[in-house]
Amino acid sequence: MHFSKTELQIIAELAKGNTSISAVAEALKKSEKHIYRIVQKLEEKDLASISAGKIIPKKSTLMVRLTRVLDSYPNLIPLLADSGILILISLLEAKTVDEITEEADVKKSTVYAFLKKTLKISLIKKDGDLYALNEKLWGDVADLLREIRDVERLLDPRVPYNSIIYYRDRGEVIYSNKYDSDSGEKTGFSVFEKEGIKILLPTTYYYYSEKELEKELTKEDIFRHALYVAEKEPSVRHFIFLALFYCKFEGELKDIKHDIVENLKLVLQGERVKGYPSFEEIKEKADMYGIEISCHRPAK
Repeated sequence: MHFSKTELQIIAELAKGNTSISAVAEALKKSEKHIYRIVQKLEEKDLASISAGKIIPKKSTLMVRLTRVLDSYPNLIPLLADSGILILISLLEAKTVDEITEEADVKKSTVYAFLKKTLKISLIKKDGDLYALNEKLWGDVADLLREIRDVERLLDPRVPYNSIIYYRDRGEVIYSNKYDSDSGEKTGFSVFEKEGIKILLPTTYYYYSEKELEKELTKEDIFRHALYVAEKEPSVRHFIFLALFYCKFEGELKDIKHDIVENLKLVLQGERVKGYPSFEEIKEKADMYGIEISCHRPAK
């Protein structure tokens, strides 16, 4: 979810109690027609509506957080506009410039320019090559960004309503839904059974891609999609099944680079990693499925 500068300015006016379209237009030095058009975009985001020439803000947690932040820090509006919120959401966890560029799906030059501005006001902090939101100074902004991220996880015009979204870019969406979806193809943990690893699931995982719906998923596609799920919903159970899949098809997955994969490799070598299953837990499940992991057995 991103906002134009004018959308944010209108929300800031609403925070002041200024709800008349004509009054907002005068305050922002815009035409009433232009304000009306922008408010329609806020309607599409389910943040406001129009009634009898007035803008009615929605009574939602997201709208409350937006109005509070914009009322308290109106100078943040240029930084939050356009790709700003997307970059800041990516910085809820520390990242390098390359990681920010990939997650926010923006140009590297845009990221550098943004970081330069935000470092000046300590909105962002830097530690070596890593950048992160400075939550100690900007806790209410962090709360707003998490609220937007939560809303984003539930909404995308390409997938059914009430889906949980684990990953998306311009080309594909990885999501889950408790009900059958005609718009996507099953993937991730939901197709592990086809590869000999049966899992009982309360939900179904899907992927959507206009370009690849006719393409048969590779082992790498399936594993990558399952990693997206485990990123958002880390659990020992997810990690065990990812380890089994990796061991069974290691030849096809050996080039995948991911923190979860690296941690699982350490576990399979006998090391203890916080939040991950033990080697013995993985071995017990592997024996049930007839999967050989002896090549990873820790040295005695």
